Amino acid sequence: MAPLKKFVNAAFTATAPNYQSTFKPGSGGSSIGSTSLLSGLDVASVSLEEMCGLFKAEPADNLYLTSNDERGVCLYKPVKKGDVVLSIPISSCFRDDEPPRWYEHLENGEANEDEHDITDYERYSPSGWASRLAASVLDLELNNSEGEVQNENDLKKGREMWQSMLPDEDILRASLPVHWGEEIVGSTKCTALELAIDSAYFARATTVFTLTDELKQVLEDNKDVKEEIATADLERECHDALDIVQTRACRVERATEDGAQWGPPLRILAPIFDFINHASSRTTDQGSANAEFGVENEQMCDMHEAKLVVRALRDIDEGEEVLIDYGDSARPAWRCLTSYGFVPDYDLNADTNDEEPIENVAELWMNGLRFDVDPNSVPYDLVEVAAAQTMLDYSVDEEEFAKEEEEIENGMLTPLVARTIADRATEAAVNLVIETEEGDSEEDVWDKAEFVQAASLENRLRWSQHEVLMKFAKNLRGLCNPEPEEED
Repeated sequence: MAPLKKFVNAAFTATAPNYQSTFKPGSGGSSIGSTSLLSGLDVASVSLEEMCGLFKAEPADNLYLTSNDERGVCLYKPVKKGDVVLSIPISSCFRDDEPPRWYEHLENGEANEDEHDITDYERYSPSGWASRLAASVLDLELNNSEGEVQNENDLKKGREMWQSMLPDEDILRASLPVHWGEEIVGSTKCTALELAIDSAYFARATTVFTLTDELKQVLEDNKDVKEEIATADLERECHDALDIVQTRACRVERATEDGAQWGPPLRILAPIFDFINHASSRTTDQGSANAEFGVENEQMCDMHEAKLVVRALRDIDEGEEVLIDYGDSARPAWRCLTSYGFVPDYDLNADTNDEEPIENVAELWMNGLRFDVDPNSVPYDLVEVAAAQTMLDYSVDEEEFAKEEEEIENGMLTPLVARTIADRATEAAVNLVIETEEGDSEEDVWDKAEFVQAASLENRLRWSQHEVLMKFAKNLRGLCNPEPEEED
């Protein structure tokens, strides 16, 4: 966020400790915390124990960051099922109901002089949580926080250390499809992703406008700022802050231990916790989520003693990485990419929890209609469309069709209909791995790390969809040609 540092240094003395590092792209990984963080960092120079001390997190001596490309949080000592892996006070986190003093935007466009002296959660619209958290991130750059927090110096130092470990802005930006150009978005061949980007783009534009307006005001009001900052530079600062919020914030419920809800969900940015990578809780094999998180010590209308706590779902061994499930925003693949900027590694053969829905889906078009399919089930509407297609297919063997005619006319999944769907799924899967023609460019974009990052993620998404469709087609062909039962 160079522009703010350049222009407000004299006014706000925006300085930070020298925790420098360099970016080293990963292979896609399991979390924005691992793939886009500056993973060339000398881990010995960044002690999670020191950070835990500054943030009053516990235990302070059992977590460390891995030094490989996909950086994550691991354990020095084993943790038993149900025990605490990490506990961090909510007061040490960025909260969407505690924006910085200079951020005084209200829904009616007016500012309340007593706004920041009131902790009533009802004053803030839940839909504006991203802009409020982004304002807190920007406040680190302004170095102008006036919050009344115990051990404020330690908290400030910890947040500066955390900030120095955040992703490179350009690489993080390139990881999020909301910033992609039309060429890369179109090459994903994913309609759901395109629609999600369109929706996110306009919502993001409104939020950036609000944040930029607030930033202009605070800079104009400060007499020490002599130079005018271009609107485009401020907008980029706001985008960078929103990228951090989008990929690292989590949602927690305002509820007592007996489940009584006393307020809308709270969104927080929790340092250290946000370094933990994603894995699915719907699978049961090695590499699945081994921890879960929630708020503890919360009282009715009171979060002063509340803590964000990560507990082990099973025994976690020494040296094993801590993994949590990011929730529905991390599935299917296109939504995870839109939300966090990475495509998870799916094992379509992994054992799953029977009660949980499927992990990943792919889109399949047939006769102008779009369907979401997964390897283990067939949408009924797709069967009906395929049955109609089968009746119009003159290449179908007449004798074979006669055996299934009644079932096909009733829209049932017969072997012939299954073959029709399998053929279409295979065709779509092959189409996904056929490279699109690259447009002419005046410069070699492949020399830019940002373009390589975006193109890599786009390829990973297409391959993920390809694998789902191929598995889907294979299972359907098994229905067409079932293996003969073994005789006793």
